[in-house]
Amino acid sequence: MDDTQSPKNKGRPKVYNFDYEQIQRLGELMCSRREIAHVLGCNVSTLKRDAKALESIEIGFSMGKIKLRRALMRNACENMNAAVQIFLSKNLLGMSDQGMIDSTDNAPLPWNEAPTEEEDAVNETTADDSER
Repeated sequence: MDDTQSPKNKGRPKVYNFDYEQIQRLGELMCSRREIAHVLGCNVSTLKRDAKALESIEIGFSMGKIKLRRALMRNACENMNAAVQIFLSKNLLGMSDQGMIDSTDNAPLPWNEAPTEEEDAVNETTADDSER
């Protein structure tokens, strides 16, 4: 068989030696597994079979979230960006711009319409005075 008639993709697939630092950096950018596999030149299933690659992706995702959270906090507190402060207060502190949230803690106090004993005594005295 000559070189022009070589079989198509037969045999064992290529063994990949992944650069785990690169995978982690791509994870920090919140790249999807598909995007990471494309950059590495492999299939997503190949990437999923490598436990160390998956761990590097997860570490990268976590580091990216921390960087984003740090930037948000800096923007809200140091730069005094009101929009970011509102966003963080709604998401981290549970605040709302809809007013009070319905719960037993925010319920109005009960209103008692029944007169007290002192009011009854005053009403009886005034009733006796008006009859005279």
